[in-house]
Amino acid sequence: MVKKRVYELAKEFGVDSKTVLERLKSMGEFVKSASSTVEAPVVRRLQTALEADGNNQSAKRSGANKPVAPKAKTQGTKPQGKVQHEAHATSNKAHADTPSVKQHDHAATVHAIPKPGAGHPRPNHGSRSGAGVAESKHGEARVESRQQAQNQSRGDRSQMPPRPRPHQGAQGAGNAIPRPGNNPFSRKQGMRTPTPGDIPRPHPMSRLGAENNRGGRPGQGGGAANGSRSERGNRSRSGRPGQGGNRSSQWSGQRRGGAGAASARPSAESRFAAQGASFQAAAAGAPNGGPSRGGGRGRAGAAGAFGRQGGKSSKARKNRLAKRREYEELKAPVIGGVRIPSGNGATIRLRQGATLSDLAEKIDVNPAALVTVLFHLGEMATATQSLDESTFQILGEEIGWNINIVSAEEEDKELLQQFDIDLDEEELQEDDDLQSRPPVVTVMGHVDHGKTRLLDTIRKSNVIAREAGGITQRIGAYQVTVNLEGKPRKITFLDTPGHEAFTAMRARGAELTDVAILVVAADDGVMPQTVEAINHAQAAHVPIVVAVNKIDVEGANPDKVRGQLTEYGLVAEEYGGDTMFVDISAKQGTNVDKLLEAVLLTADAELDPKANPNMDARGATIEARLDKGRGAVATVLVQQGTLHVGDSIVAGTSYGRVRAMLDENGNHLQDAAPSTPVQVLGLTSVPTAGDLFLVTSDDRSARQIAEKRQATERAAQLAKRRKVVSLESLKEQFAKSEVDMLNIVIKGDSSGSVEALEDSLMKIEVSEEVGIQVIHRGVGAITQNDVNLATVDKAVIIGFNVRPNRQVADLADREGVEVKYYSVIYKAIEDIEAALKGMLKPEFEEVVTSHSEIREIFRSSKFGNIAGVMVQDGEVKRGTKCRILRDGVATVNDLEISSLRRFKDDVQSVSEGYEAGINLGSFNDIELGDVIETFEMRQIERK
Repeated sequence: MVKKRVYELAKEFGVDSKTVLERLKSMGEFVKSASSTVEAPVVRRLQTALEADGNNQSAKRSGANKPVAPKAKTQGTKPQGKVQHEAHATSNKAHADTPSVKQHDHAATVHAIPKPGAGHPRPNHGSRSGAGVAESKHGEARVESRQQAQNQSRGDRSQMPPRPRPHQGAQGAGNAIPRPGNNPFSRKQGMRTPTPGDIPRPHPMSRLGAENNRGGRPGQGGGAANGSRSERGNRSRSGRPGQGGNRSSQWSGQRRGGAGAASARPSAESRFAAQGASFQAAAAGAPNGGPSRGGGRGRAGAAGAFGRQGGKSSKARKNRLAKRREYEELKAPVIGGVRIPSGNGATIRLRQGATLSDLAEKIDVNPAALVTVLFHLGEMATATQSLDESTFQILGEEIGWNINIVSAEEEDKELLQQFDIDLDEEELQEDDDLQSRPPVVTVMGHVDHGKTRLLDTIRKSNVIAREAGGITQRIGAYQVTVNLEGKPRKITFLDTPGHEAFTAMRARGAELTDVAILVVAADDGVMPQTVEAINHAQAAHVPIVVAVNKIDVEGANPDKVRGQLTEYGLVAEEYGGDTMFVDISAKQGTNVDKLLEAVLLTADAELDPKANPNMDARGATIEARLDKGRGAVATVLVQQGTLHVGDSIVAGTSYGRVRAMLDENGNHLQDAAPSTPVQVLGLTSVPTAGDLFLVTSDDRSARQIAEKRQATERAAQLAKRRKVVSLESLKEQFAKSEVDMLNIVIKGDSSGSVEALEDSLMKIEVSEEVGIQVIHRGVGAITQNDVNLATVDKAVIIGFNVRPNRQVADLADREGVEVKYYSVIYKAIEDIEAALKGMLKPEFEEVVTSHSEIREIFRSSKFGNIAGVMVQDGEVKRGTKCRILRDGVATVNDLEISSLRRFKDDVQSVSEGYEAGINLGSFNDIELGDVIETFEMRQIERK
């Protein structure tokens, strides 16, 4: 909407600009001059204020004219024909002189008709006074014609079938004449009822559309209905509220008919009359000189169905809602030049990575206004940019809202509830539905303490021979059967890596397990990753069984291990504690059966693991990889229910249908009971290790859950990567933009390995001048897309246990993309750290190489002054930098030895104790006794 200026409003309201300026300042609005613009809500407030001023003035004028109204009651009568003739003349003159004609309901009771001109004066006083004189002459004729028309119409209606009567009002309803209502089944809806002799009925009001169909526009001549319209115009002007007489009875008659805007608002014309004709037309919502559009229920100006009273039109209701909204905006506080409705401490919930558009939709404001408020607070962001929690907290405190950022777990739980999946309800199972399940045991400990060797001994396999570097770099899941007291018992084992780079894997394994086996070498004792494994297990409230390994190695001291572990709350049973210690030798197989017995006893005594197999499967993704022939392969651990082939599952952002299930030995399975680790085939993409997997009712639900999780994860990543730029820290951000970044593309054979490698690389800190940015990571072989991405971003590709094919390798060579291959994680970390150090800007230091004393000066017209020197120490080389020292003070620093001679021969260098001739180019300011000091800048290694 175009903003209006003060002088335009003054012209529209019929007042001078000075009055409008004073009125606006009294209202508390800031305006400087007549050219200042005014908002639309302020215009409405100004309009109301000026109307109130006009009412006060018009009330004083109308008070003096009130005694004139009763004179209309004592007037005589005139013949009917003359009355009609004069009524036509008066109507035509009124249409020509007045800017607008207000119509009244024909169902009103005949009351005392005041004289025209007794009400509020209009701006055009000359034309209005002329119309008043004409009406005063024929006041008696109008009274008589109305009475005759009313009596005759009653006689005609007595012979006609009865019509629905209108709803009787509180006052003056006894003589009210009904008119056709908003009846969709009436053929005479909105049409005039013919009367004998074409006698005009009192107040023959019809709908605006019907009048337009029968004749010309309102206020124009011609047409059969012009006469009746002129009569209605005269009667509507004479019976307008506010002109004396019985105003309450007039108002009750208008409400019974529901005639239009003038009847819906009895004081509308009296308020707007003082402001001018154009202002009156704008307020009435009709063209100048035409009838106002009614406010009845249904179509404008029509009564309700079967004679019921009409209500507001839909357009009028919309206008009222818009005005109410604007009024609320006026009451809202102004922040940064915009009005934001205050929440008064109300709480709203937003997802992680939400944008200003999401918040604007919640509180029903314009996103641009929130951008302005945030800029006013010193933060710069766009409406579609993801923001972090701290930024939303600052914004919420400013606008009066308590903004809560929903955690990822709560958001995912709400998402699953939309698909009738309640995780809390599934966990609360009745005892009758629960059955015993095998315990899940995680083997944890420091690297190279014998964890995988212990599992090999239990499984009677040789897994360690297949591990690169002899260390485990992924979680392995196995299920073995052992005999306890002559009964076969199953145990599910999870083998976690012990290297420091696999902290996330160890934490994930501790969360999935029932019992943890802590392997400690008897010769090494407690190591850093041993302490970390203890912390993970204690944080997950998992009971620990300690296996003291390598008791057959020379220098083994199991008692030392028991003493060290007491510092971390693990006290052996023989020392009065509650932790079981078993001395074993994984290589020799010593006491391995006792260790398994201790694990089962601990699980039965402290946990008694049970699960409900008769429900949809639910569990966790242990590991995931991309197989060339099978596609995405995920190793999952079923925790509740039973997983079947053909089930629709969703794991994180991946979904699909279970095409096949394999155990750790490659055997096909049709179903998997609780605590069973299986490899699942059929997912559309590789899930992330640690993702929760669920069985859904159909493929569509699984796809929708995965897509919504993808959108949420992407928004959260954008919010995490976005750094809030404030006005105070703008200089710091510009300085940080000069940091050299090493872009890396990581591809690995499993999602857990890729995750561990990325976390380890991001922890490398060399200097503030360089940094690492992982632009892409994925599972599977290196593809052409990876090479293209590395070409654009000038990145290095790291392949962890993966290789590209011949075409991709040739493309990388042509594009100059560096591809590094690794099978051991710590070697990749060392190389990347060295590369970061190589990216550092070189630092140089000054090294003095020689001192030469000037003992003779030779002057040459061709070469200038030549210094004959004696080399005192070091070696003088041609082309090196030098300075002149005079009495121990450096006079000139930036000089260069342009030529060096030994006698008459040009030489490259002169050693200590020899004489030489040195020319310094164009510099000739040398004296006897000066010392020429040579130096060079050498690069030093940065650490």
